[in-house]
Amino acid sequence: MKIRSLILIGLLAGLFFAVALLPASLVWRVAGAGLPLPIMVERVGGTLWEGFISGRLNNPVAPGPIVIRWNLKAMRILLGEAALDLGLEGSQYRLQGSGYWGLWGKGIQDFNGDMKAAMLEQALSEFGVSAQGSLKVEGVSVKLSGNRISRAEGQVGWSGGEVSVRNGPSPQNLDFPGIKGLLEEVDGNLIIKVTETRGNQPLGELSLLPEQGLAGIKVLKRVMALAGFGDGGDEDKVLVNLQQPLPF
Repeated sequence: MKIRSLILIGLLAGLFFAVALLPASLVWRVAGAGLPLPIMVERVGGTLWEGFISGRLNNPVAPGPIVIRWNLKAMRILLGEAALDLGLEGSQYRLQGSGYWGLWGKGIQDFNGDMKAAMLEQALSEFGVSAQGSLKVEGVSVKLSGNRISRAEGQVGWSGGEVSVRNGPSPQNLDFPGIKGLLEEVDGNLIIKVTETRGNQPLGELSLLPEQGLAGIKVLKRVMALAGFGDGGDEDKVLVNLQQPLPF
């Protein structure tokens, strides 16, 4: 082998290892410090390909300390796909899974974790509601091909517990059973069918329609019966059926 070829191989190998071992803290100082992120970064460690960021969230929905860990799959880049394992951990939540974006689609896979229902306090307060208990994500995978959902599976759930509803001058406290939502793909859309865990009765569904740019929610009358406001009528009757444009 010619000396020139050996030198070229050596340079390429050196470049590869230099990039592979590039400190994440250096990348952050050069390119990340000016980004408008909702996190006050306190420490960056590891490498560009496998590292972590620790800091504090400025978001009122989930304030407090947070650790973000990542593992970028270098070999997948050679196949035309950016893929990474991602983990988020804070005082009220823990979530880990994988994400990918490439020539054959984009999506998330094998997301698992849990969070306290109190994290949703800001969103629920607009409806005069607060809730206890915890939320759980199990084996959630969603793949988007173009503007269509091509695969969706997994489960999200709420453990159940006390729900407080503002009704007049004083709140009304209700004891709700657990709720679970199963993900599935239907005609290119993401559908989450929601049931209550005590009797496995349907409560409604959530939907994501990427081709139409819409998100929807359907609530059955059975929800009111669980809250103690039922009148003995048909609990499978649709009480609410709304669709709104996606915010992105």
